[in-house]
Amino acid sequence: MKKQVLTFLFLFISLVIFAKTELPEYGAIDKTDLQLKECGFDKDAVAYQLMSAGDVYFKVIEGNFNIITERRIRIKILKDSGLKEANIKIRFFSIGGYESIRDISGITYNLDSVGNILTSNLEKSSIVIKKIDDQVSEVSFNLPDVKVGSVFEYKFTDEKKSISNIDNWYFQDDIPTRISVYRILIPSMFKFSSKLFAFQDVAQEVNIVNENAKYKKSTLYYESQLKTYTLENIPALKKEPFMGAQKDYLQRVVFQLSGLKYSDGENKQLSSTWSDITTSLLNNENFGGQLTKNLPHTKKLDEALKYITDDYKKMKTIDDFVRKKMNWNGETSIYSSNAIKNAWDRNSGNTADLNLILINLLREAGIKAYPLIASTKNNGTVNTQYPFLQQLNITMAYVVIGDNKYIIDAADKYNPSYLVPYSVLNNDAYVVDAKEGGWVILSNGKNIYKNVVSIAAQIKPDDSLAGTATINSYDYAKNEKLKIWEKDTSAFIKYYRASDSTLQIKNIEVDGKDMDSISLRQKFDFTIPLSSSNAKEYFTINLFQGFNENPFLDTGRVMDIDFNYERSYTFEGKISIPDDYEFDLPKSIQIMMPDSSIILNRDLKVDSSTLDFRITVDFTKPYYHSNTYLLLQEFYKKLYSALNEKIGVVKKRDS
Repeated sequence: MKKQVLTFLFLFISLVIFAKTELPEYGAIDKTDLQLKECGFDKDAVAYQLMSAGDVYFKVIEGNFNIITERRIRIKILKDSGLKEANIKIRFFSIGGYESIRDISGITYNLDSVGNILTSNLEKSSIVIKKIDDQVSEVSFNLPDVKVGSVFEYKFTDEKKSISNIDNWYFQDDIPTRISVYRILIPSMFKFSSKLFAFQDVAQEVNIVNENAKYKKSTLYYESQLKTYTLENIPALKKEPFMGAQKDYLQRVVFQLSGLKYSDGENKQLSSTWSDITTSLLNNENFGGQLTKNLPHTKKLDEALKYITDDYKKMKTIDDFVRKKMNWNGETSIYSSNAIKNAWDRNSGNTADLNLILINLLREAGIKAYPLIASTKNNGTVNTQYPFLQQLNITMAYVVIGDNKYIIDAADKYNPSYLVPYSVLNNDAYVVDAKEGGWVILSNGKNIYKNVVSIAAQIKPDDSLAGTATINSYDYAKNEKLKIWEKDTSAFIKYYRASDSTLQIKNIEVDGKDMDSISLRQKFDFTIPLSSSNAKEYFTINLFQGFNENPFLDTGRVMDIDFNYERSYTFEGKISIPDDYEFDLPKSIQIMMPDSSIILNRDLKVDSSTLDFRITVDFTKPYYHSNTYLLLQEFYKKLYSALNEKIGVVKKRDS
């Protein structure tokens, strides 16, 4: 009978024999690696991963299949900034005992003054396991005695109660890797599809391994497929300006369970669905169970809502209240950490706590609100065709008012209700509801990053440009500047001084912080020295917009360019000079990308001793594929040349 088709399989004892790729033994170190001063193919590397190995196999434990992954990593420290590599953190899904990390060990190797190899072993007491939330826990430890020149290695075993959840294997890291070897042994009754993402040639080998299973008094024989993937001399995937999730670009191989082969030879396709996940989440006490909690009311919120009839204003009032009352504890999660009533009482919680609280209050006010699960930019892109919850890492609120949809993260105190939070912008997300649920794209076509800089200034007798700057920041620009201002006023000043360290700023005023409907108005006095050459004084009007350094100077690019949203920059104002001086102006110009997706207009006019200027830079396309990088790079050279072109001031000649 079909319900018994896998019975013998769950009783088998796997004899795992991996074909050994040449890797150094654990605990054995070659002195030449300790003497190594740099990575041969990356002279600037701060650390060098000498080896990354993973062995995956299936094992029956208590009558059920588990996926076992044995991991081993060896790293050489080359510079002080690479020491952080020895601080190890391993997160795992501990909910319901689903996953565990065990058999952890580590060794650090050093050379003494006469060239002897010294070893330091990781103490068990140094290994810390802590619960992050209802879903995730973390193992952390620091390798001992690590310094520049050290080599350290560690290994551990990851065990999952699953027949399908094989982790992606990443050949590449943010430091260069000498060799990465991944071996996976799959019994013939499991059918996995796989996909390789790599721009280097990955050596692949497939072997058939004969295994046997003990069943009562008989022995059953079957085959397993051993796949080995090897990649050597792998460059680091370094951070690039305007990049998406780094993990989306790492060279990797991905496995997904596609079917089971029964003992009678029949195949069965597996098709877990997002609808199944919806049911599971809504039945989970730390997710769906938190959607029906009657939170204690506060007089302040009740009074604020009493006379509001407009649903948008209600939503905004409740959102503002939660953002002010509740503090985010820094943890991002899909699940409530310890019940939202407890978080409400403590005025603190993780992202799920805060947003499930928001959903409860919105529903009480008669507003349609649903939990929305998403993947943040750092967590990577979601494959919507693969129903696997671990792709997603945050719960937010999805609010429906008439024909309008709003995505709110109550953990972000600076993002207004009408803006899709930057952390999930342009990603796919899933609305968790039995009737209204489904996939949505978190785009925000009408809201952009807009910054307008207005200057009124004069050339002073001390050869300086001095005046007042007024900056109006809208939408995502407001969000960005407000975060800097609220967190650190000195960092705010540094942000504007980044273009020139000689720039002096004082008398800062910031208005519009608490009103979503208006810009963030920043006003301050500034002074900047003029430069001089051949009896001329020079200044630039490329000030206060963030166009400080060209971000696209590298000769090549791996990752796509993601500006996240359309952008609009305006520089405008008046600059006056003494009557006995005159301007030496560059020409008014227009430059644009071939597809008109970025356009710069520069208009300069002089009326007597006053310069009127207006420069606009408009981005109408937020995303560029990496294969268009050279085209974008060439445009940016022209863009920065135009923005930084000097305006001259010269003393008039006697007539």
